[in-house]
Amino acid sequence: MKVPHLLWIVALATLVYLLAIPVDIMEVDSAQYASMAREMLEHGNFLQVFDRGNDYLDKPPFIFWITALCYSVFGMGEFAFKFPAILFALLGILSIYRFTRIWYTERTAVLSAIILATTQGYYHFTNDVRTDVYLTNSVIAAIWLFSEQIRTNKGYYWIPAFVFVGIGMLAKGPLGIVVPALAIGTHLLLKADWKNLFRWQWIAGLAIIALVLSPMLLGLYEQFDAQPNKIVNGRNAISGIRFFFWEQSFGRITGENVWKNDTGPFFFVHSFAWSFLPWTLGVIGAIVFFFRDIIQNAKAFVKQQPEWISWAGFIFPFVALSASHYKLPHYIYVVFPMTSVLAAHFFARVELKNSLFNMRWITIPQIIMLLATWLFAAVIFTWFFPLTNPVLWLVALIGLGIFIWALFKKFDQRLSRFLWISLASSLSMNILMSTWFYPTVLNYQASSQMGTWIKTNNLSHLPLYITKVNGRALDVYAQKKVIGVESSQLDSLVLAQKEVLVFTDNVGLEELKTSKNSCEILKTMSDYPATLLSLNFANPMKRESVLGKRYLIKVSL
Repeated sequence: MKVPHLLWIVALATLVYLLAIPVDIMEVDSAQYASMAREMLEHGNFLQVFDRGNDYLDKPPFIFWITALCYSVFGMGEFAFKFPAILFALLGILSIYRFTRIWYTERTAVLSAIILATTQGYYHFTNDVRTDVYLTNSVIAAIWLFSEQIRTNKGYYWIPAFVFVGIGMLAKGPLGIVVPALAIGTHLLLKADWKNLFRWQWIAGLAIIALVLSPMLLGLYEQFDAQPNKIVNGRNAISGIRFFFWEQSFGRITGENVWKNDTGPFFFVHSFAWSFLPWTLGVIGAIVFFFRDIIQNAKAFVKQQPEWISWAGFIFPFVALSASHYKLPHYIYVVFPMTSVLAAHFFARVELKNSLFNMRWITIPQIIMLLATWLFAAVIFTWFFPLTNPVLWLVALIGLGIFIWALFKKFDQRLSRFLWISLASSLSMNILMSTWFYPTVLNYQASSQMGTWIKTNNLSHLPLYITKVNGRALDVYAQKKVIGVESSQLDSLVLAQKEVLVFTDNVGLEELKTSKNSCEILKTMSDYPATLLSLNFANPMKRESVLGKRYLIKVSL
């Protein structure tokens, strides 16, 4: 597979990313970040971060900065929120191609870029945008530029490499420097490259990183360190700077961080297995080959390995993240660029073997898995959420047709069948997911639907409050300030403002009915969290039983 094939496939993958732009911004994290960026732009305070008027101390500000900037250019909406994430994804794909080309063959570089572009994780974090899209792609850009410097000794790679380290830290904290440092440092140690390991530029680069971080650090100091009496996350005398450098990341391992879900040490094993599809078998194969080579001749293997950056960039973050007391599936995406290289190198090695068995033992399981995926897709689009768009049916049939054609065609290159069936399945199914599945599911996200209804029905002039529920997308789609209150506070608010809107659930509705104010239900909507899908929700026969209710109520004197 050559560079022209890479360009076509990345173009198709980018098309899938772009098709997901009109999909509603999902609760909870993405909607919260989009809402906070709106609030940041509204107040014009870019150094301090607030969430519905409350001090916010969790994620660094890069996602809020870049979203607020795009809001100011493109206007508030899905495009402004998702487009910069897609640009960073494309930066990551370019970076992994250039990185792999430094150390491996052109074919391996093309494979690594194709694999990265078409993983489920990349489809996911260009649609449900979180901080990880900026962290992951800043990290691989930095690793690529450091690798260029190591191989070419051209000094102009240093500055942009350290800038991307700084952006990675602005995106999600110390992981932005830890991952490149472990990856590059391990390689230089194992290769005994003392000249590059002890360069003065590593120390000087810290000044560049500090410069990139300085606006955030100033904001943290002013918002938290200089105001020790503030109570944040149930604690006072909290240091925003210490939180950023230690507690946000390392504190999740030590247990200092308030966020805990204790999902167990093997949580990321299955999270990685599904989110790296359809290429997971390539990583499994790479790991098998790794241990086989170590057992056969460890010393020779260490010397013969072209680079150790990808293995270190996979193993160390995976272990560290697995030790955390708080885990979510998308946290593991930071290792995807490096695992793309490992999978591509494995595929290239297997393809060169003389024995057909070496290719069959990964192709046959892949065929079985993809056949099961097509059958499940048939259930989704004929029963769970019936597909009625004829154009999308044509897309599904073309994808299935290519899949069947590839099963029976005789290829000159033994990897070709594996690639064709995987790409046909991945691209076609994710087109359907972006254009039908998610839009259909998000019809049940009441916060975004209600926000749109408020705006289109010219109710934006009324004060908007929310009680008993969260609904961060309400702020984004209503494009106005939303204040969270207790039901007991509404009487005094109505007395002062005469007429207000309240977004709430059944509990809030019953409490409002007991007040002396007039309550008019303007709109009722069904609600279900799109990121917590279940079989009961998918099953049309049982869906109604798991839906919640959300109400927009006009409360007046």
